[in-house]
Amino acid sequence: MTKYILLFLVLNISTAYAHNLSLKDRQLMSHSHDVISVNNVTANDSLKIWTDLQKTEYNENIRSDYKIEIKYLEKSSDIKIVTYTPKNNISSSAIIDLHGCNGVMGRQTQWARKFISWNYMFVVIDSLRSRGVDNVCKDYYRVPTFQRAIDAHTTKKHIQRNFKNINKNSISIFGFSHGGTAVLDSLYDSMGNNENPFKNAIAFAPWCPGFYTKTNTTYTKLMIIVGESDTWTPADRCKKMLTTEPKNYTLHVLSGAYHGFDSMMDIQFYQGHTVGHSQKAANESYKHMREFLGIDKDVINETKESSKDRNLDIPIE
Repeated sequence: MTKYILLFLVLNISTAYAHNLSLKDRQLMSHSHDVISVNNVTANDSLKIWTDLQKTEYNENIRSDYKIEIKYLEKSSDIKIVTYTPKNNISSSAIIDLHGCNGVMGRQTQWARKFISWNYMFVVIDSLRSRGVDNVCKDYYRVPTFQRAIDAHTTKKHIQRNFKNINKNSISIFGFSHGGTAVLDSLYDSMGNNENPFKNAIAFAPWCPGFYTKTNTTYTKLMIIVGESDTWTPADRCKKMLTTEPKNYTLHVLSGAYHGFDSMMDIQFYQGHTVGHSQKAANESYKHMREFLGIDKDVINETKESSKDRNLDIPIE
């Protein structure tokens, strides 16, 4: 019996950390777990296609007409979501969170605290472990970003159907790295963003595409925040990125920051890149987020990070 208990703990330790709420947290927010059914999709996007596109991606004569087109498959996947809501206030806005390549981690709880303090409903999608996948840091297409974009749009519809207090036109999307790239994918027309758009889109350290496409900012305002010293998803790519409506695109490059500047892990070397936390950069990102979302001040006093929570975002091999 003991070995089964230990096995359960090992398999669920990262999820337990990611959803670990303090007593103060529980006084300020409620959270619920749900499972939603998401259509599986395929698309004109693969590692080979992506590799081929990159060969000439900054050729000035290239046509910028590539768009991700999805095709719905017969099968679907059951995806776990966690919904955080303010306990003593009623939210009218919601934001959907797309985790990075390591899955749901401690940073999701940190951002839940931040958005709860801004009186947002915060919804975390577990796109990986729901599918039996630990991480995609070495195989980005194991759970493709275009599939995760569909996860996000399906979650948006779930919110619109089930939370009458949330303005249907005030649902935004927020993602990190692999999830940030999924944010960019979610803006394509084939995802349905032309008919039922996200209000705002925020991507931290996405892989910004080359000249072969234009990121669709016609219906949704987009803000990208990336570290100046990020070598995994370089800022220069986002400076060059083309959009359909440039006035709806904002880019902030944070001085000296590495990939994962908002995470809870100390500076370290991972997968050939320096990654890790910078409180200065994180604070700058909060400022940019508030300005972008039009938040004047905290509605609810935010709980602060405990030192015991440090390094909960160490990547899982």
